[in-house]
Order: sequence, then structure tokens, then C-alpha cells
Amino acid sequence: MDERLKALESFKSATDTQITEILLLIFIILFLVLIFIAILYFRKTIKARFLKKLFYKNAKEKGLSEKIIDILWKYSKKLNRDPFLSLEVKASFEKVIDQYVNENSNYDEELIKESRKKLGFDFVPPFVPLTSTKDIELFQGGRLNYQNQTFPVSLYDKDEKYMYWLMIDLASPPDLKGKRVKIIFLRRDDAIYTLEGEVKDILNENGKIILQIPHHADLKRTQRRQYARVEIDIPVKTKILSEIKPQIIIFEGKDISAGGIRICIPQDKRKTASVGIGTELEMDFELDGKKLKINGQVVNIVERKNTICYGIKFKNIKPADESYILKFVKKKQQKLRELIKNKFG
Repeated sequence: MDERLKALESFKSATDTQITEILLLIFIILFLVLIFIAILYFRKTIKARFLKKLFYKNAKEKGLSEKIIDILWKYSKKLNRDPFLSLEVKASFEKVIDQYVNENSNYDEELIKESRKKLGFDFVPPFVPLTSTKDIELFQGGRLNYQNQTFPVSLYDKDEKYMYWLMIDLASPPDLKGKRVKIIFLRRDDAIYTLEGEVKDILNENGKIILQIPHHADLKRTQRRQYARVEIDIPVKTKILSEIKPQIIIFEGKDISAGGIRICIPQDKRKTASVGIGTELEMDFELDGKKLKINGQVVNIVERKNTICYGIKFKNIKPADESYILKFVKKKQQKLRELIKNKFG
């Protein structure tokens, strides 16, 4: 009996020792896990503070105020977006600002405009397609369609929530409040755009009828040109083929595509160049190191205060020259895209 008790006590003692050792091991493991978690949390906190400090430093270097920096940081984090992108990419900036505007009825309009300008987001180059109605330039003309009726309009103003379209030269415009309308406009050197929206209100400013329509990103873009074109700045030696003794006139080449070229001349030299719609020309110019001689015909004329420009359509262009211009345009467009891809997203 004594031997059994001794064996039992011995087993119990051994078991208690093992349990103690296991508990001790578990405690040590838990302690190490907690230390690891604490280290991770500490590193994450330190990193977050460092990134925030760096973000504020970068934003201040761009001339932004403390208030807008706070907004960009707060709402970027709220949207789970990288705050640094709001300083470099227009699309990210607009997403963050939209969130801020939607959550704050008393948002600071002037602060946003000023910040957008400082970051270079207030202008979209012609070779960058519009992605939101906010990107439409003021005074952009177009036509409004409603129930088979068409009315001339122009973008009169815009804020962070609405665009304001002026109905041009209408004595008694229809009551469009609450109606869904379509606006079509041609963006120069880009494409034809179509937008639709509900007229939230109609404003009357000194007899001007202005439609208030909410901003949105649902823009339909229709390419209007057969060939893409890029801006250039080159001299174009030109002969008017209809003249018996054609004189040589130097125009300024302003943009080019595989289908044609736009050439301009100062208004005070207009009489020197007797050029009208349908006039055929022979043009000599150098494009990226290659000399080209191409015939063309004037298809449109645009007069400005100091210059007059002629849109020339190439005629009987050699396949090799057409191919070279196509490659030139593609190469230049690629360079332009690389320059602006980080800014415009």
C-alpha cells in the first residue's frame, strides 16, 4: 500500500512539474508574442508618424496651406488611399476632394481652387482626355439638346458640386428645371464630348438664363479626327500653285498629323499670302531632321487678333512621308504622355 502511495505521489509530482513547465513555456511564448506585436505596433506608429511628417513637408514645399494638407491627409486615409498620390496625381486629388466636399456642406471653395492651381491640376492639356465635367474649361461652347430641340450654351461658371451653363441669346427659354438634358461640345484639338444631367435649378442673373447641373464623371468621348495630331513650331516654306509665278512665303507650322498641317502667318502679312478655301499649296519643311515636300489644299481658315491660320489637307502624299509623319506623331505623343502620366493619372 505504501508503495502505491509513493508511486502515486511520485506521478503527481512529476505531472505537476510537467504542467508547471508547460505553463511556463506558454507564458514565455505569449510574452514573446506580445513583445513582437508591441515592436510591430511601435514600428508601424513610428513609420506612420514619419510618413505624415514627410507628407506635410512635401505639401508645404508645393505651397499648400496647413488646412488643405490636413484635409488631404485625413480623407486620403479615410479612403484608404496613398496621401502622396493626392499631391502628384490629379485623379487621386479629385477623389479625395470629392469625399471632403460630400461630407462637409461648408467646404472651402476658394481653398480648393487655390490648391488645385498650386499643384497644376487646374488645366488639362488638349492631348489628355477629360475624365470629369470638372475638367471642362470655362466658356466652352456647345449645344444643349432636349426633346428634339437644340439650344446654344456656354459653360458660364463651375464650383465643386455644380456646373453652370449659360443659354445663349434666348428670349424665352423652355422650363428645364428637373428635366434631364444632353450637352454636346467640341474640345479643340481633342474630341467631341457628350454629357447628360438633370437641371437642378435655373438661375437668372441680369437677364442671363443659367442652368445648374451637378458634376459627374460620365463623359462620352468621340474621336473626330482620322489622324492624331501634335503641336509643332517649325517654318514652312510655301508656294501657291495657282499663281503663274508663285512666290515663296514662310508660314509657321503649328500642328501636324498624317492627314494635314496647320500653318499660320501674322495678320499684317495676310495680303502677302493670297490664300483662300480650296487654294492648293506646295510646302517644304523639315520634321525631326527629315526634309519633306508635300502638296496640300486649304480646307479651313481661322482668324485671330494677331494671326490667321490655315488648315491644310495633304494631297497625294507619298506613303513613305505619311508613314514618317505617323511615327513622328506617335513618338511625340508618347513623350507627352510620359511627362503628364504621373500628374493626371
